Amino acid sequence: MRGVESVATSSMEILLQRTLGFRVFPVIVAVVFVAAGCQPTVRVRGEAATTGGGLPQAPPPTALVPTSPRPSAARGRETFEKICSVCHGAEGYGDGPAAAGLTSPRRNPMTDFFKLFGITLKGEKLPSRPANFHNQIAMRLNAPFVLFETIRLGRPHTAMPAFGPKAAYGANKWPVTLKDNEIWDVLFYAWAFSTTPQTIALAREIYTSRPIDIGARTATCAACHGPDGDGKGGALSDEMAAKVWGWAREIGPGIFTDVNLLGQRKPSELFQRIADGRGPMPGYRGKLTADEIWALVDYVRTFMYDYTPARGQ
Repeated sequence: MRGVESVATSSMEILLQRTLGFRVFPVIVAVVFVAAGCQPTVRVRGEAATTGGGLPQAPPPTALVPTSPRPSAARGRETFEKICSVCHGAEGYGDGPAAAGLTSPRRNPMTDFFKLFGITLKGEKLPSRPANFHNQIAMRLNAPFVLFETIRLGRPHTAMPAFGPKAAYGANKWPVTLKDNEIWDVLFYAWAFSTTPQTIALAREIYTSRPIDIGARTATCAACHGPDGDGKGGALSDEMAAKVWGWAREIGPGIFTDVNLLGQRKPSELFQRIADGRGPMPGYRGKLTADEIWALVDYVRTFMYDYTPARGQ
């Protein structure tokens, strides 16, 4: 009997070794099928197979830029001359009476760390130059919402303070607190320094009145984008609405009244889109000069705010 048990045991060991060594995968598959057969079944057919019918649409996102009332460069001028001109200068060149003496705060992770041990680090105060809003290169690389955050939170490790309720780490808080709509007003007034009334007038003429060859036909910018930048311009706008999902909903690229989209786009991005095109948007490189394209970039931005020439223009 012991011999039989030994043979049986040896046979079982060999079987397990073969199963574990060479037949693991088939065993796992068999277990999965058995487990699946024990699960309840769900039959989906007919109307039950659709998932979108009758579901409520999500509410529209909160506008980053106020739409009522729209930001106003004229209102922003009052704030700029009262608060900002002391550093940035009355005409926005960064040459205000306080500009020469501005220094950056010396707060950073290292100084804060040593303060935990009662050690105050002293160092040379570094000068901090206010922004020159006539610097087109700098302005064309910044989206409006980036400038909004800079004014609201301050710019860390520079003399630019926060005008919102709380400063970002490494930035100072200005004694006066501006509301968000006041920040947008002064922001767009500062933006007006980087363009001119002549540039805006040129772009308005191109946008509304100059037909441009776009392949099989000619059309103005307003024919697709709408005279008011809302994508409502007639037959071509209706054609675009049938092709582009967001066009009929007045959101997305090409809808200049979509403040959430346009407020986060750099002027350099808009220039590239006009010059090279994308999707149904044709490219205008070679049909418009670079200056004309930049003028259009400045003009379509005015669908977000009420443009007023800046001081000195």
